[in-house]
Amino acid sequence: MKLQFYNSVTSEKEEFQSISNNEVLVYGCGPTVYNSPHIGNFRTFVFYDLLNRVLLQNGYTVKNVINITDIDDKIIDRVNNEDIAFNDLTQKYERIFLDQSDSLNILPSTFNPRASEHISEMIHFIKSLIAKGVAYNVDGNIFFDTKEYSKYGKFVNIDDDNLSREDNELGKKHPNDFALWKAWKDSDGEITWASDWGNGRPAWHTECAVLGTQLLGESIDIHCGGIDLKFPHHENESAQVEALLGNQFANYWLHAEHLIFDSEKMSKSLGNTLSVSDLLKKYSPETLRLFLLSSHYRSKVSFSDKKLDDSSKMIDKIDRFINNFDLDTIDIDGVEYGSFHLSFLDALNDDLNTPEALGVFFDFINTINKNIDNESMTEDLKIQSKIFINLFNSIFSIINTSLSNKESIPKNIQHLASAREEMRNKSDWNEADKLRQKIESLGWLIEDTKNGQKLTQKK
Repeated sequence: MKLQFYNSVTSEKEEFQSISNNEVLVYGCGPTVYNSPHIGNFRTFVFYDLLNRVLLQNGYTVKNVINITDIDDKIIDRVNNEDIAFNDLTQKYERIFLDQSDSLNILPSTFNPRASEHISEMIHFIKSLIAKGVAYNVDGNIFFDTKEYSKYGKFVNIDDDNLSREDNELGKKHPNDFALWKAWKDSDGEITWASDWGNGRPAWHTECAVLGTQLLGESIDIHCGGIDLKFPHHENESAQVEALLGNQFANYWLHAEHLIFDSEKMSKSLGNTLSVSDLLKKYSPETLRLFLLSSHYRSKVSFSDKKLDDSSKMIDKIDRFINNFDLDTIDIDGVEYGSFHLSFLDALNDDLNTPEALGVFFDFINTINKNIDNESMTEDLKIQSKIFINLFNSIFSIINTSLSNKESIPKNIQHLASAREEMRNKSDWNEADKLRQKIESLGWLIEDTKNGQKLTQKK
């Protein structure tokens, strides 16, 4: 199947056609660095990573931006109400975001630009909008004039009576007009930059518009973000670029749905967030990553410990499967994909359908396990298994294939396993079961096979 994505502008799946033959330009809205990111934020960031990996699998190179929003009301409030410097606050949480991205096996971005380091470009961009006649000044606040841009309303049907308004108190002309630059006020403290209109700071929508065009160009292939950014952020971002440059900013707009907690989206403003740091004390990074990838990116995901436990068990099953092979001894050079592999890729190319792709992979595991149990494994099946393990991990990135058959099992676990085997030989099933529970409580799974017990460390 050819690669296709659901485009939020047309509300349809569309076959992907890149601007360049082999390079894809991707912009993803990044974190606002005033606090630690939560697992709901990473639902979106892992989606970005999935997108990039599928593009790479399709033979493209990817040039991508995930910006760092380090100019924002929440940041200013924290700096002015707490004993912390602007750079200390923003760079602390930027580092946490990048470290946690790394722990979740998110591929590094080509660029992670800070908004604060591109102010001059933003001022020039705003001046150009004013000269174009689509922006105006009210007491040092610069607004985009939505009435001067006839295509405003790409993502929603604009209803002047019902839409919520931004910055109504600043004296803008029309309800849907939005700020490009905000004039300095007392509560901003020392966080301010000089411009042709006086001191102030760029507004959020303009930050992303400028960073995208400066680093990727006037037209890009894909723009993505969380579903809550579709309007007004992406509407306002694209309106600025397209009004100024006269071309379509992004050919495809992809949006990930919310992570739900107690029937509400997970967000800091609702106070129902779970930090990645806290979750990593209980679950492995691989478990969190698989949990986030187990549902389609356009489906809401309800957070629960049970779902995380299920993801952990899935990883354990994969690890047990991998431990059937000495992967280093299996040569796969020049071997083409089989039907299972192609079905897996078709699922991913169908708008990143990870649930279906996972189903194909586990069907394959079950098929091979039957051959193992029946002692009917062939060299071809071993080769097909290694190909699929590598292919699966190039996308889901939740297993370390270098550990296959090489795990160092602690002595106490080995002793408990030996004792359990002895109890089984004596048909003391009650004591054998207690020893199994003890082994599992220490972080190991034990499986009975035709060739004896097999130990696998839990994820």
